[in-house]
Amino acid sequence: MKQVLDELLCKKYPQMTVNRGRHMKETCMYWGFECGDGWFNILDQLMGNIQQHINWKIKQRDGAIKYNAMATQCKAGNFDMFEEDMKDLTNLEYKAKRLAEIIAGDFREVPEVVPQVTLDQVKEKFGTLRFYYSGGDDEISGMVRMAESMSGVMCEECSAPAETHGPGWIRTICEPCEQAREVKRAKDMAEYESQRS
Repeated sequence: MKQVLDELLCKKYPQMTVNRGRHMKETCMYWGFECGDGWFNILDQLMGNIQQHINWKIKQRDGAIKYNAMATQCKAGNFDMFEEDMKDLTNLEYKAKRLAEIIAGDFREVPEVVPQVTLDQVKEKFGTLRFYYSGGDDEISGMVRMAESMSGVMCEECSAPAETHGPGWIRTICEPCEQAREVKRAKDMAEYESQRS
């Protein structure tokens, strides 16, 4: 992937891409994104969805913990947290109804922490995207599998519809990009041969 696109992903998703090795300073993934530019949009969408999911789970967890603390106080007859939470509401009937619901109701289930995803390696292998990471949960695992499967029908070089094909090096590449590669390969080979003579 072009360095500018690599750096853009690192800048947009620093929580995922910062590599903190024992003997190295904080950098974007050690090897960078080892795939073609055509998969940038897949990676951008995947990484955005992953971080949004993690942030949403943190927000849900914090909200449940705060609600349970308030409910504990209300059930014990202390309404300080409730009053603070409802200070901007002027509808006294609604506030009284809400207080009754909290006192009579159950506590909220506190969601598990979703460990922050950090990338180990992102590359092309056997013609499709491979997204190796640490952290996450089952939902994130599903997102990754979907993104990897989408790469099997999108040209790694230009994002056009493509098929995975071989023989030899298996690639997912559209016909125009494959033809351009063949022309470049033939030119490079001719240049190499002319230098040898």
